[in-house]
Amino acid sequence: MAMSRRDAIAAALGTLGAGAFDLAGAQAPTFPSQPVRFIIPTPPGGGHDTMMRLVGQKLTDAWGQPSIVESKPGASGAIAATTVAQGAADGHTVLIGYSALISNTVLLPKTGYRLEDLRPVCMLALTPIAMGIRESLPVSTLKQYVALAKTRPGKLSYGSYGPGSGGHFVGELFNMAADIDTVHVPYKGEAPALQDLLAGQIDAAFTSVGGVSRYPGRIRPLALASATRFAGYPDVPTFAELGYPAVDMPGWAGAFVPAKTPDAVVKKLTAELTRITMLPDVRAKLVELGFESVDWSPQKTSQFMKDQLALVRKLVDSGRVKL
Repeated sequence: MAMSRRDAIAAALGTLGAGAFDLAGAQAPTFPSQPVRFIIPTPPGGGHDTMMRLVGQKLTDAWGQPSIVESKPGASGAIAATTVAQGAADGHTVLIGYSALISNTVLLPKTGYRLEDLRPVCMLALTPIAMGIRESLPVSTLKQYVALAKTRPGKLSYGSYGPGSGGHFVGELFNMAADIDTVHVPYKGEAPALQDLLAGQIDAAFTSVGGVSRYPGRIRPLALASATRFAGYPDVPTFAELGYPAVDMPGWAGAFVPAKTPDAVVKKLTAELTRITMLPDVRAKLVELGFESVDWSPQKTSQFMKDQLALVRKLVDSGRVKL
């Protein structure tokens, strides 16, 4: 019997991480032997860019090789993922992926990469996604926003950091939970979405909690799509606290390399990247940016991605998320 597209994706996630460690048996050369490039799927100036410049500097200090952060936005992150998936499997090119890495495989007829073309190095950080509104909108609470949206179906708009991104999915989770109709406006990253929110071009944005909290008096954070409040922004309530427990889906930033990268190289990258992200000064800075440092193994990262895939499918099957 032919394998369905859905089964193929699930099988790919099953091998992503665990089985992939068996792919490279050859002795790896000295690593690193050249600069390490971090390919991010978002424009410069956003949270992922700032995070990786901080992490990259620490890595440069530790290894004595330059760390380069290279932005390749577009196609919901598929351009960046394809660049790494088709690149040299030597550990010197690392993808910093986010939720669209998974959702692309469900939403796009062709991505340019397969999940099995990549193997996780580690999860660097979780990014609590928050909803913020422009201060000029005549509401100040989530309850008031919902009431306004019900009187203006299809009129209010919200931005996210990309089609198929975590922000997009959280926005539609909220639309579904609150039974409202607001229009998604995708951007190529968090920074341009917030700029348009500041300019009044959109009414709301679903981005990092750090992003919507960065402009007091201009953007009002309303709620956080997380099980608990975020330590860095304790005044932002969760959607669950405000009556919408189903709106719970974290953003994330994980490191990935081509599937055939030697085990020894992956293990060295895993150890060093997790060490750096858990340093007290790095953790403190990432909290300011709206990130929560984690030190997940490749296997734990793979299991998390499976769970996220199930939630993505639920929303796509509902017909609410389309590209």
